[in-house]
Amino acid sequence: MSVRDLKKPSLWSTGISGYVLLLGALIINMIIQGGSFFTVDSLSSLLSSNLPLIIAALAQMIIMLSGGIDISLGNTMALTNGVAIVLSNAFGLPIVTSFLLALAAGTAVGLANGLIIAFLRIPPLLVTFAMSMVVKGVSLVVLPKPGGSVPVELYRTYGGEVLGVPTAVWLIVIAAVLLMLVSKFKISKHLSAVGTNERNAYVSGIAVDKVKVYAYTVGGLIAACAGLCLTALTASGDVRVGEAFALQSIAAVIIGGTLGSGKWGSYILGAICGALFLAIVNNIVFFVFNMIAMNNPDMMISTFYQQLLSNFIIIFGLASAVLTNKTNYQKIKVREVKEGGKA
Repeated sequence: MSVRDLKKPSLWSTGISGYVLLLGALIINMIIQGGSFFTVDSLSSLLSSNLPLIIAALAQMIIMLSGGIDISLGNTMALTNGVAIVLSNAFGLPIVTSFLLALAAGTAVGLANGLIIAFLRIPPLLVTFAMSMVVKGVSLVVLPKPGGSVPVELYRTYGGEVLGVPTAVWLIVIAAVLLMLVSKFKISKHLSAVGTNERNAYVSGIAVDKVKVYAYTVGGLIAACAGLCLTALTASGDVRVGEAFALQSIAAVIIGGTLGSGKWGSYILGAICGALFLAIVNNIVFFVFNMIAMNNPDMMISTFYQQLLSNFIIIFGLASAVLTNKTNYQKIKVREVKEGGKA
């Protein structure tokens, strides 16, 4: 049995749910906000503000592709943020050196997750949840309270443009290209095989444990990159701001609906579309509530209602993606049965 045999066939791109949801959100946002949404400044602000989530979704994609999940991803981002700020401000290291050591710290968390899951056979949910608490504690030791800063040039470059194109766009393209290059490695091609059917992957000769360690280590590295983006965005250190990214990244990957399609391009594009859907939903809700507040100055609307409405819309997106993928998978099984009967 080859790796190719282990891949689940696709009747049509499972990423269609993510693409449709993103398109719908864009149309609604355009109707509500008007043409001002498509200005360079508006798009640059949207992408730079949500780049940490987009990169985090790509990290979670790698891990979920192998059949795992990482609850500690958000706190890994926070640890990276804290290490970078402390090394740069408290120890006076150059910002490049600080960022490289912060990347190493985030990668080490991913490696630890992978080793524990692969060799101790503990479920990923339990391991990463426990690791999340450990990393959170370490982060608070590293940076007990918010503070610090990054060079002004870094902050301006991150939120600005390069050759007339928002820096965030360049970073997304670079991340996507690098992941496509990573997909050319043999072990990367084994990820979906392990995630689809671990037992069959093992029987076919794939080193399942090695693949899991690889997935979590690469995921940790990418999550650390997301943490550095968060550092550049906020221009300071605060280890309490990263925790929410874990669940948001999982939601983005599920909404993207690409797991199981067998194509790395679909995996990457789906995760990005899922993250952008979450970003635009929050943008729509914020704009609507802001309009209501402006037209009704005496009306006090709590921000909790904004979050509540955003979460309801996200739940709708998750349900749509899951139902779409379920329907697609059923069609695939019917086709397999028919082809088997003809054979």
